[in-house]
Amino acid sequence: MKKQWHTRWLIIVLVTWMTAVSLLHAQEQSLPYADVTEAAGINSPRDPQNSEKVSGQAWGDYDQNGWLDLYLTNNTGPNTLYHNNGNGTFAVSPFNDQVALPDAESGGVIFADYDNDGWPDLYVLNWGPNVLFHNESGQGFVDVTASAGVADNSNSKTAAWGDFDADGWLDLYVANWACDPRCGRSLEGEKDRLYHNNGDGTFTDVTAYLPGGKTRGAGFVASFVDFDNDGDLDIYLVNDEFINPVGNALWRNDGPGCDGWCFTEISQQAQADTRVMGMGLATGDYDRDGDLDFYFSNAGPMTLLQNQGDGTFNNMAELAGVQFPRGIGWGAVFLDYNNDGWQDLYLAVAEAVQGESPANPLFHNNGDGTFTNLGQMSGAGHEGRTIGVAAADYDQDGYVDLVIGNYDEGYVLYRNTMGDRYDDHWLTLKLVGGGPVNRDAVGARVVVTDSDGRRQIQELKNGSSVGTGDPLELTFGLGKAIVEHVQITWPDGTVQVIEKLPHDRRHIIPYGQEVKGDAGFPTTTVGAGLLLMAVLIVALLWVRRRRKA
Repeated sequence: MKKQWHTRWLIIVLVTWMTAVSLLHAQEQSLPYADVTEAAGINSPRDPQNSEKVSGQAWGDYDQNGWLDLYLTNNTGPNTLYHNNGNGTFAVSPFNDQVALPDAESGGVIFADYDNDGWPDLYVLNWGPNVLFHNESGQGFVDVTASAGVADNSNSKTAAWGDFDADGWLDLYVANWACDPRCGRSLEGEKDRLYHNNGDGTFTDVTAYLPGGKTRGAGFVASFVDFDNDGDLDIYLVNDEFINPVGNALWRNDGPGCDGWCFTEISQQAQADTRVMGMGLATGDYDRDGDLDFYFSNAGPMTLLQNQGDGTFNNMAELAGVQFPRGIGWGAVFLDYNNDGWQDLYLAVAEAVQGESPANPLFHNNGDGTFTNLGQMSGAGHEGRTIGVAAADYDQDGYVDLVIGNYDEGYVLYRNTMGDRYDDHWLTLKLVGGGPVNRDAVGARVVVTDSDGRRQIQELKNGSSVGTGDPLELTFGLGKAIVEHVQITWPDGTVQVIEKLPHDRRHIIPYGQEVKGDAGFPTTTVGAGLLLMAVLIVALLWVRRRRKA
């Protein structure tokens, strides 16, 4: 009897061990991303007959329940507002009809709390008048375009929000392309617009603040970004040389004066006046040297401008392995898909120069200045005519997901599955402005130092890539390390330092309020599974000892 029990116990342990090994092996072999479009309830087609390619994808928590919702545009209408159910699925919002714009030719879209009332509003860009919807405290939306003064009847592609004068109110940049092909090849693009937020629900067109003549360069995307680390938001614009080959623009923010506000166009001296058929733009510190770099797409070789920290940039795309010379690229985004503490890069590719449809590249950051293209091994290597991409952790598992917009197929939602099998640490911060700081805290700079001594910086932006609205929160990958301290430089210059902030959690950090960290020992999915196995084995040993007794 005793021998029989020993045999049974050994079989149980052996099966448990083999199951654990098989599970871990399967996890290692799994792809980072999985297509969950249908399972999540996303069904947003696009009309391939319409010549306007830009897709619109924006993340924003419109009802402030803590879960990111999603707005997707259709180039022939109607658009769709999806409500996040908090369980991995989405449902068409009960307020969808208020914001669907069935008769519009919509392109980009973006959420922003322009009036600082705590509720994200919605700005939809169209060929024709753009539309600003005011969020009625999560109970619906009202069209306030006329009273706000931001209709801008042009061929608008992408919008970006940022408080360039640090008055606590978000200003607006609208990148307008051209009327081509409807009116033939244009000699210049349609004029971009810079709107100043007056703080009373209205805006003033202050495009004249931007010298250099590049606001008619057929813009696809612009972003507010503090490239020189001086504490104010500059503007980088990606133009399309196919229409007007003036090159990209970099306006340095030089403060008040100059009949309103001083911007200096310095793209040439900064070596950032690249002339390409530019579409998408990603900003991030890919080399972790403390300043923000630029990656933008092209119908041909892509460009990676490495910030030299002295006001100049060098194109490192070929050396870094992200040039993708034969692709026609559109949207692009930096993200740390595997939470190892290095910013990776995803590129939306419509097709190759010779017409085939390569897989959208997910470039893995090797941590030495180079990247490796995962291609189909990413699980998100869509082979089709992809235009837009937006990254966000919609299911709050600490791993960043992707939604892509395709020219003739509609939208695809890719869930990051790495959190199901790995226990690398992460930290998500939702900053909430107040007083002199805009409610979204756009422009805040966050530096996270971990227990391995690594420093990561991210800047809270709203508007980049092409047609995209960014989630207004920051996610940092930590690998096996934990948080030592977090330093937040708010848009008004206030510096806040938080020690020992618990990892593997989402934190809401309000401006002007003290936040205390603690040790924190959260358990992740894989850790819990291994712990359960250990408990099972201990329990078996205990039972065996009891039987012997």
